[in-house]
Amino acid sequence: MLFNKHKKKFIAGAVLLLIAAIIYSFLWGRSFPFSPIIISFEQKELNKAIIYYHKGTNITKFNIVDELVTEVENSHQLKYKRKIKIFICDSNKEIARLTGCSTRFNTHPLYGRIFISGKAKKEYQADKIHLDVYLKHELSHSLLYQNMGLYQSLYYPGWLMEGIAVYNANQMGVDGYFTKEETFDKIENGYFLNPDDWGTILKSQKESVKNFPLTNKYWFIYSEFACLVDDLIENYGEEKFIGYMTELLKEKNDKKLFQDIFGIEFNKYLDDFKNRVGYNNCSHKNLNLK
Repeated sequence: MLFNKHKKKFIAGAVLLLIAAIIYSFLWGRSFPFSPIIISFEQKELNKAIIYYHKGTNITKFNIVDELVTEVENSHQLKYKRKIKIFICDSNKEIARLTGCSTRFNTHPLYGRIFISGKAKKEYQADKIHLDVYLKHELSHSLLYQNMGLYQSLYYPGWLMEGIAVYNANQMGVDGYFTKEETFDKIENGYFLNPDDWGTILKSQKESVKNFPLTNKYWFIYSEFACLVDDLIENYGEEKFIGYMTELLKEKNDKKLFQDIFGIEFNKYLDDFKNRVGYNNCSHKNLNLK
């Protein structure tokens, strides 16, 4: 009898601890991007977005968000399902606690909430980065996420998600990102990441990403993906590309859809693209990789 009493107390205590942990995770932890309740932030509501910030943060540069939202909707030929929520964090530690990510900007599935790190905040305040370009990049992610289910977001090709964002934000050649010409030059010299190696939310990046032989590899890789988007639009037309992008919001088999829409198998298209650019698989092996 006494044992059963202690067992019930233990179970009740464990349940209360679990509930407390879940509440903490949604209000102050890594489930925050999906939380129905937002605390600890000030907010300014625009026509098409809500900016969340801490006291003392100058948010005048975010007055352009409504205009950027319209541009992104037009270029993607999609509409947002709800107002975009943008969170400006005070520190890198805060963004890592709330999202589990330490990147300067990141956007999360389902609601498409956008988070800005303390480092990025300092950079845009000092005019060291083009805030409008980065916002347009993240707004692209947000729009796609809002138009797909959480399950589908787990499988949406990461290379395509990033390529669309860089292409539509005109980010190539901005703040360190390779220009189209610089990207082609690197490809000619043997630098190329297979887009599938980038993975998805569910599928981890391959070792080829980690070991890619450029110190500024992410600026190149993102520009490479944007060049692929640009090439598909140039050679097959915007209508077909938009069809591919939007059908993938509900279709899991990206390779079959690619072949159905573009009439060519994905890896064969990549080989064709590299040949047209002048890819040389042996070139970079003899370079001093700086």
